[in-house]
Amino acid sequence: MLKSRGFTWLLIVTSLVMGWVAYNAGIADEAITVDSMWLPDPERWIASRWASALSSIVLTGGCCILMAFINKVHNLMRTVSLLFVGLFTIMLAATPKIFIAFGSGTVLVFAVLLSILLLYSIYDSPDNTRRLFMVFFILSCGAVFDYAFVPYIAVFIIGARQMKCLDWRSFLAAVIGVVTPLWILLGGGLLSLESFRMPDPRAVYEMYDAMGNINTFVCVGMTMALGLILGSINLMKIIAFNARRRAMVGFMCIVGILSGLLCIVDFTNIWAYVTLLYVCVAFQVGLFMRLYEARRAYIAVLAVMVLYLACFVWTVSV
Repeated sequence: MLKSRGFTWLLIVTSLVMGWVAYNAGIADEAITVDSMWLPDPERWIASRWASALSSIVLTGGCCILMAFINKVHNLMRTVSLLFVGLFTIMLAATPKIFIAFGSGTVLVFAVLLSILLLYSIYDSPDNTRRLFMVFFILSCGAVFDYAFVPYIAVFIIGARQMKCLDWRSFLAAVIGVVTPLWILLGGGLLSLESFRMPDPRAVYEMYDAMGNINTFVCVGMTMALGLILGSINLMKIIAFNARRRAMVGFMCIVGILSGLLCIVDFTNIWAYVTLLYVCVAFQVGLFMRLYEARRAYIAVLAVMVLYLACFVWTVSV
């Protein structure tokens, strides 16, 4: 039952109901913003509260489609079950400030998933420089709006190496992909070097109040712990995968580890990283369900759902 498409849709519908309850409770009335390096960050793109919520949900749907497509095309989990997609929506809805407010987090997830799809498609194909160019072009475009994209540019270099598609020509294509958006915007007069500004981090206590106090900290901390535990358990099976699948699953793990570290190191911009952390941990939960199905892994998966639902109830009740 847990692996069925019907149960996945049940989770998605449940997350939408959670978002509707949170919206009516006024949880995401004020978006949390962090100064961008050049252009306004995504939190400032949409002023209307209902339009922001609708746009966020639509873009989240796009992220879910990309997650399902990546698994279908590259067969990461060797299963047609989309349980991990439903789990992602439940995790995201448990922190409604992200789910029903358009912001950098969802934009970053969509960009990274699209980049992962392109990167996986050129496994062991170093001559396919166009797609590698597009990977870094997408991430560089995002960096213009939010500096949270910058660390992922570096990690995708590692990913290209893992996918066996990095030689001197492909590396040059990656560099050109990073430079091209700035070249176009600066050359077109849309940006200027004088408008560049370093981010101005907020005080920890200010972000603590804005995040919704301890309940959000617990949800994010629980996600990091869950990813660490399940990632370690899955590792014992991942090392037995073939080289292609091991490289792809391993890169998803690296992205999740980086997201978790950035949630700690760059705490004042945590909203930009935690959604991608949810994606990577949802993949780990789905993989755990697939690898340890015979050992009643469904009990752990059900416990995860209950914990996130409890976090949501806690959030809307305080």
